[in-house]
Amino acid sequence: MRIGLRVRTRLFPRPFTRLFTRVQAWGLIMLTSGAVSLPAFAMTHAADNDALPGTTTSFTQHSSTTGQEYLIQVALPKVAPPQGGYPVLMVLDGNRHLDLFTAARDILGRRGYDKAPSDLAIVAVGYAGSGGRGPDRAFISKARFKDFTPPLTTGTAPERTGGGSEFLNYLTQSLPPELASRYPLDLERPALVGHSLGGLFALHAQQKAPEAFGAIFAISPSLWWRQENDPASWPLRLACSEAAGPVYIAAGGREQSPQPRRQDPERDRLRTERAMIDNAHEHARHLREHCPQAAVQWRLFEGEDHGSVMWPAARAVMERLLRPR
Repeated sequence: MRIGLRVRTRLFPRPFTRLFTRVQAWGLIMLTSGAVSLPAFAMTHAADNDALPGTTTSFTQHSSTTGQEYLIQVALPKVAPPQGGYPVLMVLDGNRHLDLFTAARDILGRRGYDKAPSDLAIVAVGYAGSGGRGPDRAFISKARFKDFTPPLTTGTAPERTGGGSEFLNYLTQSLPPELASRYPLDLERPALVGHSLGGLFALHAQQKAPEAFGAIFAISPSLWWRQENDPASWPLRLACSEAAGPVYIAAGGREQSPQPRRQDPERDRLRTERAMIDNAHEHARHLREHCPQAAVQWRLFEGEDHGSVMWPAARAVMERLLRPR
């Protein structure tokens, strides 16, 4: 289904039509681009037990395990909670991806004007700032490198990495009780989606706590980090659990090819050597062979790069989670 505005050329001259179309497309990009949007917490308000359907609220929570202060944003759907609470999609890199997944839910969850909207709640896990200001890019980069990278069994990892076990403990032990005290959510087995290093963490969570999540979505997982820092354990020896839920792994078709226009030979070399596509595809194949009872899907989004892949990926995630109503 194509979504967009149609300009009637008989009402506007052709040059104006082209300009309007470009402005419209740029506006859509601006809405979901973390580079130009306001800090997410500036668009929300403190959460309480009376959070209303259709609202997005937030709170901060300190983890003594990871040492981080997290910004938790919860986008409730525009319907009353079902018995047992709203089903949940937990989104990593919440500072960046909340708006994208909320828009995808609200657009794709309504199949026609006479249909009820989706009942899916989105819990975005990000990082809190200090002094009333949002965390900067450098802070987030350091924090996510620590949280999203798994501990290594061999090799020497870079400093302040390898905190994946502590972060997993936060997501599965500390965060759910706080969410349950504030919102009517079904937190028994939420779905989890992560991109890049977040995708690497999602696959780590699938291996270490398969019973904790109902579905795992790993978009462009940075498996190269394991390959570079733990070569003795590469390829990974995957475990299989009867509790494992569906696993969806995807990447963009342009993620491991050089980009001549940027004229950056070193970056092009890394893109090729880190083999984002090959590693993700191989992980999906390996997991499917070792864990046949888990529904493992692989998807390559042709024409998409590491950042742009999140547009089609958000739709794919929602199409697999939204329940018919």
